[in-house]
Amino acid sequence: MKGKCQSAGVVCVLALVFLFASVLIRGEAQAFETRYGKVEVRSTTQYRVQWSDDPNELLADDDSDQDIYEIIGVDAELPKEVKFSFLGKYAKDLDGTVEGSLFQDYLDVSSSDRQRFDAYYAYFEKEDLLPGYDLRLGRQYSYGAETVNFDGAWVRAKGVYKDWIDLEVFGGAIVQMYSDLNQDGVAGANLQMHPTRDLSVYLESVFYKESSYDAAVYWRPYEFLKTHSEISFINNHTRDFTIDVSTECPRFGTQVEFNLYRRFEIDNSVQDDFIYDYTFSIAEGLKEDIKRFYLAQERAYYEFTLSVSQPVPHEEGMTVFARYTMRQLAHDYDEDLYNTDFQRWTLGLRLNEWRFLHNTELNVGFSKWYEDRERYYESDSTSVYADIAYFLGEKWTLGGGFYYKDEDVNSMIEGEASAHYYGSVKYALDKDKWAELKYEYEDDDYYEEFGISSINALTATVHVRF
Repeated sequence: MKGKCQSAGVVCVLALVFLFASVLIRGEAQAFETRYGKVEVRSTTQYRVQWSDDPNELLADDDSDQDIYEIIGVDAELPKEVKFSFLGKYAKDLDGTVEGSLFQDYLDVSSSDRQRFDAYYAYFEKEDLLPGYDLRLGRQYSYGAETVNFDGAWVRAKGVYKDWIDLEVFGGAIVQMYSDLNQDGVAGANLQMHPTRDLSVYLESVFYKESSYDAAVYWRPYEFLKTHSEISFINNHTRDFTIDVSTECPRFGTQVEFNLYRRFEIDNSVQDDFIYDYTFSIAEGLKEDIKRFYLAQERAYYEFTLSVSQPVPHEEGMTVFARYTMRQLAHDYDEDLYNTDFQRWTLGLRLNEWRFLHNTELNVGFSKWYEDRERYYESDSTSVYADIAYFLGEKWTLGGGFYYKDEDVNSMIEGEASAHYYGSVKYALDKDKWAELKYEYEDDDYYEEFGISSINALTATVHVRF
């Protein structure tokens, strides 16, 4: 009886979603005028249902989950050239997810009524409030040494000392979406320098309980050669360092990219990281509760990547590429799902309107993995993937693809699913008005801990701008 009711509910919700879609996407995508100024609204409505076979009876007896999401964005031009921007998300668990279920997520554990509304930003902005000074007030983000979500003020001074130097300063109270911690103060400054067309330098900082810094240089010494180097510090300790070099041979279309990345140990006992949450520490409450807190569980390592992409001569629309990646732990750690030495070779092919494949884009790839677990495990494995999109006229797109790995021994590094298949159909009047129905199937050794062999998901999405 439960299954029949759930099936009926799924059909009803899908019908409502696509009825909503048919009403929305018929109109023209354009901003509308109000007595206060021009307003543009973006809406994304998404319904998602997931189901599996019966889980292990020792865990929660919950084999399905239904959620609905509504994302609203607003951009308004107000009098006196003031702009207002807003982005918010409403989420609702439609059927209730019991504790211990594989489908339990932040929505189920952070709200007693299984629904929540998050305002990501809502701010007023005035360019040239004073000559050369821009002001932003309200809830907003600042991007620099860290991505900071805060309630407060942001000021940009353009042409400081020299016309190629800009300075940003900000300050306010930290915004915490998923915790009830104190709204501690935060501040920061970002210095941007563009002395020439081919050289940019960024010096950025965030001041919190401890300070974080970031320095980056983008340089194009020649038209065909680009470089990027960056070093970051968190909590006054070195976090990571990266060097990127890319070049292109215009005559043959060959592209070569090189990357060297070094992640440092932030602390020998606490793998803390601001990327996820400014005030939560991995050692102060999340340690065993969030299994996918991946970045905060990375130890120090080196990683080297070399990529080459080459259009095939006399075969318009065909491009081949190869990539080599090697990761080496910096110290003698006990290796785990998040930290291990490995090498990976990847060969791939991209086809776009190639020969008889009219109205088709195809990407396929093959990877060979060599895992080296010094104490526990040494192995090699293979992964393959394919993605295809077929365009039926200007409005309809059929999509599909898969990812498969024959041995999933480092799922947190190599991708959570050892097998993932999907198919989709999309109807679009233009880039700002579309509806999509997508089906996904995945299985993984990780799910077997819950007595589940695989998970299915069906997602209906409607996006419109008006």
